[in-house]
Amino acid sequence: MGDTNAIIPPRFPDTAAGIIALMRSQRWLLPFIGGGSLGLILLFGGWGAYEFIPSVHFRAQAAWAQVHEAIAPQPENLPTPMPVATRSTPASPSSMPPAATVTPTTSAGSSSTATLVIRTATPTITPIPTGVVLTGLKHEYQLFNNCGPASLAINLSYWDWEGSQKNTAAFLKPNQDDKNVSPRELYEYLLTQKFDAYIRVDGTLDTLKRFIAAGYPVLVEKGYTCESGERCSGWFGHYSVFNGYDDAKQLFILQDSFRGPNLTMSYAEVLTNWRAFNYLYFIVFPAGEAQDAKVQELLGDAIDLDQNYRAALARAQQEALTLTGQDAAFAWFNVGTNLAALRDYAGAATAYDQARQIGLPYRMLWYQFGPYRAYYQMARYQDVVDLATFAINSVTPGVVPGLEESYFWRGQAEEAFGEPQQAIADYRTALQRHPGYDLAEEALRALGETP
Repeated sequence: MGDTNAIIPPRFPDTAAGIIALMRSQRWLLPFIGGGSLGLILLFGGWGAYEFIPSVHFRAQAAWAQVHEAIAPQPENLPTPMPVATRSTPASPSSMPPAATVTPTTSAGSSSTATLVIRTATPTITPIPTGVVLTGLKHEYQLFNNCGPASLAINLSYWDWEGSQKNTAAFLKPNQDDKNVSPRELYEYLLTQKFDAYIRVDGTLDTLKRFIAAGYPVLVEKGYTCESGERCSGWFGHYSVFNGYDDAKQLFILQDSFRGPNLTMSYAEVLTNWRAFNYLYFIVFPAGEAQDAKVQELLGDAIDLDQNYRAALARAQQEALTLTGQDAAFAWFNVGTNLAALRDYAGAATAYDQARQIGLPYRMLWYQFGPYRAYYQMARYQDVVDLATFAINSVTPGVVPGLEESYFWRGQAEEAFGEPQQAIADYRTALQRHPGYDLAEEALRALGETP
């Protein structure tokens, strides 16, 4: 789960002189000074707990987020686009590159790291049992802003990996304020651990069942709406690990780093929440030819990325025409994502416009960046700047906006506007938010700057 949108108070000075100067200059510290050593113990004890105990940090930030939401709530949706001609039916690709050269993207500016394989025939799949539960997964409750690393650690535990979310987070989130860990970043970490994976879209209930029945937990990225009393509010993107199902009860069993172990979710609820992320799923397995061949067989036609995105596009087009409300907005967004993956940026931009017109959660661009790419490719640079700025400002005041992708794309648009200094500043901020972020480093080098 992404950030709970909570505040980080200013850090205390590192030196004793700085601390004394701060205490003298800040009226709110006078009671602590007057209270003598006990006041100082309480002050710095509380600060230490906030800084170094994850559960305290999480609860403090969540509490502030809820207070801020009550006082100054964020707008519910992304900004709507400027008036443009709309289409009566979902767009279809206007031009396609040859299938063997398609490299759909999984994050801003980067090609999918999964191997493109062209399959000529659909394999025969063994009938799926009516119920299966995989055991041996070690559940972890996520630390602050740590859904991706925690969920990946849970998934890896099934394969007897002995680390924890602290191990995964050290690689995936060098800055804990980073709002999102993309599938691409998860994949890159797996390669360091002698694991492999396939990332695909257009997942179905049968997809989940087929892999679980074959002995593979499935990591799913989906939407999450906070319930009353939880340490969050509104809509977020969220990973969960699916490890069981029961056809008789129409339920999946999943390990959720926020809500707990062995949760159940109805088939209908899974589809509703999954739609927000184009039905994306992630199959993790120990690296090796035997496992790879087995997973490819289970993927069937979805092994071909071009075919996978085309199938996802057809599904999203149908849903865009038949669904209403936010479900329709997510369907239109998926139309845009699939068209962008197939490099029809004109059609993608139009579809994203439709989604925004209907109404998308304001945190949508914390997790998915297709609109930036599509608008940029269509020279709609002001849309890129406006959306990136909105995403950055959507974080509660005082919180470090860990949205390196938004800073990167805003920098790209600023370059297109002939504003290299603003672009350099945004690229450097992107690197501060995510040290080692390759796209920002490359952009700086292209401008003659040292990252």
